[in-house]
Amino acid sequence: MKNKLIAAVSILLILSAGTAMAETLTLEECIDTALKNHPDMVAAEAQIASRKAAAGESAAGARPQIKAGASYTRSDSTNKTDDDGSYNTSVSLEQSVYDWGKRGLRIEGAKINMSAAEAEYMDTRDKVIAAVRSAYYNLNRAVRQHEVAKARYDNYQKRLSWARSYYEVGTKPKIEVTKAEADLANSKLTLVKAGSAAEQYRAQLASAMGLPMMEIKDFADVLTYEDWGVSIEKAVERALSNRPDLVAQRRRVEYAETLLALEKKGLSPEISASAGYSAYGNAPFDDNGWNAKLSLSFPIYDGGLTRSRVEGAEADLAVSKAQFDRASNDVMLEVRKAWHALAEAKEALNASLEAERQARETYELAEGRYEAGVGSSLEISDAVESYASAQTNTILSLYECKAKRLDLEKAMGGL
Repeated sequence: MKNKLIAAVSILLILSAGTAMAETLTLEECIDTALKNHPDMVAAEAQIASRKAAAGESAAGARPQIKAGASYTRSDSTNKTDDDGSYNTSVSLEQSVYDWGKRGLRIEGAKINMSAAEAEYMDTRDKVIAAVRSAYYNLNRAVRQHEVAKARYDNYQKRLSWARSYYEVGTKPKIEVTKAEADLANSKLTLVKAGSAAEQYRAQLASAMGLPMMEIKDFADVLTYEDWGVSIEKAVERALSNRPDLVAQRRRVEYAETLLALEKKGLSPEISASAGYSAYGNAPFDDNGWNAKLSLSFPIYDGGLTRSRVEGAEADLAVSKAQFDRASNDVMLEVRKAWHALAEAKEALNASLEAERQARETYELAEGRYEAGVGSSLEISDAVESYASAQTNTILSLYECKAKRLDLEKAMGGL
């Protein structure tokens, strides 16, 4: 009884393991995996952490600085009657009181840099998601094309079988068999290439997920048409406000403005305060004392250093603004091109579907005629090729609709 129970449990475990391995890999699962594992995402997260640390470093200058020290000195001399050493211990507190806003500008600049890193992270995130979706769509397309190639191969196999039977009974000449064999061989080559393409796209999807050695078996077929309408004006408006790379470029302009304001304060005075306590003498705490100091530093002339830095900051700001304007123009152009490309893909899909319907009708008529022994090898070959070509064009049109929509979504930002 115990052995039977163990065997039953083992069978259940095997079945459950097989079910887990056969789970359909959805597009959403692929994206989640990529966001957790892709090296670009890891690097982008680390970049934010680095900028955050830099912001903390800038803020540290506004806080009190406490220092402590201790020393012991011992010396020997021929004129000295004793050889006692001397001690010195001290604790000091230093605080920058006011620097005419320079410290605040440094902190603000560091925060802007951190915000830029966050925008760059979102840009990286969009690129990773887009790469996964593109690879997923390509895999769908390749698998469908492989299925068409397999159907084409099966049709030629069936035709060869008919041709041989007709030849054996004397209703068709030998050339019918030869032509069918040649078509079957060519369709076999196409089938092999289609299978190889599907395997390559499996590898591409695994790489896009950040797991290049992952074996991808079952996955969902999402290569279907879904109407998605957005006006070109709304698309451009969303892109200008949502594109992460554009947000990052805008932050660079803000950083350049902050840096210019900081450089203009190069000759500003600074007020600082300090206080301390020290104990010293030949023995610990022989003598002690307090000290306090308030100081004002007012630079008068720095040899033109501040003026040069201001001029450089002004030039950098002009470059940043020009780069932002160019990026905005590029984004608007990208959106407009993607929008029109998607509209074209929709029209092409309608034409492909109609062509496939007609090709299927022609193929069914030619197949019926050849099966009845009244059709020619040229007629059935043309019908098979036309139908397979029409199916392939429909698959390509469906893929183009997905790809062009992805291009528009990428151009609009916020995947």
